[in-house]
Amino acid sequence: MNPSNNCPHGIIYLMDDCAGFTRRKCGKGFIYIDCEGQKIKDPEILQRIKELVIPPMWENVWICQKPNGHLQVTGFDLKSRKQYIYHPKWVAHRQLNKYSQLLEFGKKLPLIRKKIEEDIQRRGWPKEKILAMIVMMLDEYYIRIGNKQYEQENQTYGLTTLRRKHIVEKDGKLYLQYKAKSGKERRVKVESKRLIRMIKKISELPGYEIFKYIEKDKTKHRLDSHDVNEYLCEISGHYFTAKDFRTWGGTMLAIENFPHASALVEGNPRKKLEPTLVKLVAKTLGNTLAVCREYYIHPKVMQVLLDDKLDSYADKPLKNIKYVSQLSKSEKLLMKIISE
Repeated sequence: MNPSNNCPHGIIYLMDDCAGFTRRKCGKGFIYIDCEGQKIKDPEILQRIKELVIPPMWENVWICQKPNGHLQVTGFDLKSRKQYIYHPKWVAHRQLNKYSQLLEFGKKLPLIRKKIEEDIQRRGWPKEKILAMIVMMLDEYYIRIGNKQYEQENQTYGLTTLRRKHIVEKDGKLYLQYKAKSGKERRVKVESKRLIRMIKKISELPGYEIFKYIEKDKTKHRLDSHDVNEYLCEISGHYFTAKDFRTWGGTMLAIENFPHASALVEGNPRKKLEPTLVKLVAKTLGNTLAVCREYYIHPKVMQVLLDDKLDSYADKPLKNIKYVSQLSKSEKLLMKIISE
């Protein structure tokens, strides 16, 4: 699936693995170098670069050759963290469509589940099986995907960077206990017997990481968020990322927690429904209330819940979804609401 299909009109999808301009320190400022290693003198190009307002402390700066590339600049800050500057049209498009692909995600979710069910039954520990296992964890527990940079710099972890030391067995139960983004301690109870069995088996393989795959030549490799997103793209035929599971999960959890939140408010008139509901969802996702409300609960679903109109969707038909039996009752309600 080509991510460029998701670009707004006039914008092309270009990552920093494409040839681009660079900059070099010169006196108190910089000179800019084109792809042939020549100093850029074209005033229009220099003006465009100036308008990008690239922080002077960034190193290893890459600048997109194309003024309409979705990604305009990458570089590394003083803490060696990779930073990005996107085209304004791309930023506006992503903001406008923050929840727009949730409907498409819901339509494809049954297919994703069917595909990972097939891959997870592969023999041995091939890449596809481990990726299917990770996606199954995303689907059931909405854990952040994680990346190596945060692990190295902050000793914080996500699904792809979890280590064997994060597996905790207590009273016959299995937990993943780790320091997550922003230093928050997270403890995720794994309830799926199949996932528990697989986590135990894979953790016995050599290496610190939980999730790694074994090639036919017996070499071991770790996985990262890019591998997971690429796999999702391949099995769904659409440009989804691991984060879409958290947005889907947050919205679905709002529906599932609505009766509990309503009961809490009814029992205490001083409580308000919206913050009470968001608090319940945020607890599962491991987010702050503000972040959870802004980024992980579809506004249309929230409005339906606040207006107490959820029951009106129960008998509405759900059309044009393959393998619809793969969706739960709450997920079907979610789809009915956002498909209107």
